[in-house]
Amino acid sequence: MKKTIAPQKRDKSLVPLSREHHFGLLFCWKLRQGLKNGTDLEVMRDYVHYFWNDILKEHCQEEEWLLERLLPNDDTQRVRLREEHRLIEALVELIEDGSPMNKDLFKVLDQDLIDHIRWEERELFPYVQAVAHSDDLELAGQLLEHKHDPRIDTFTPEFWVSKAKAE
Repeated sequence: MKKTIAPQKRDKSLVPLSREHHFGLLFCWKLRQGLKNGTDLEVMRDYVHYFWNDILKEHCQEEEWLLERLLPNDDTQRVRLREEHRLIEALVELIEDGSPMNKDLFKVLDQDLIDHIRWEERELFPYVQAVAHSDDLELAGQLLEHKHDPRIDTFTPEFWVSKAKAE
């Protein structure tokens, strides 16, 4: 029997980051669809490059920026966040620089990013909400909102869309 996980009550200061996790999960879904559709790996490499530079890199930087204000430097959760972000960046670099292209790199990025997002949503954000002072959380959220631009995925071609089979 599959265990159902109840939705987390998210502090409003973390909502912009939490909302963007949807984009990260959608990115992973698009990678899986691209592999399933037999998309040229060069196109998928271009998409990974685009998504990292236009969406994910800044998202990771904002999370780290926020936690710098809310958690001590040596906090294990903060350290884990930084380490996982570096791992994701290293995978992106392997895909960007990799030759020959390897489908497994896309699969590893997909799984690692999904696991990372789930950890942030299920463990890190509830932890931050529990240990950070509410005034600090509110101020950090206001600062984040002020510097945060909504991100939009405009990559083309839309390789993740299924192609109708020729008759």
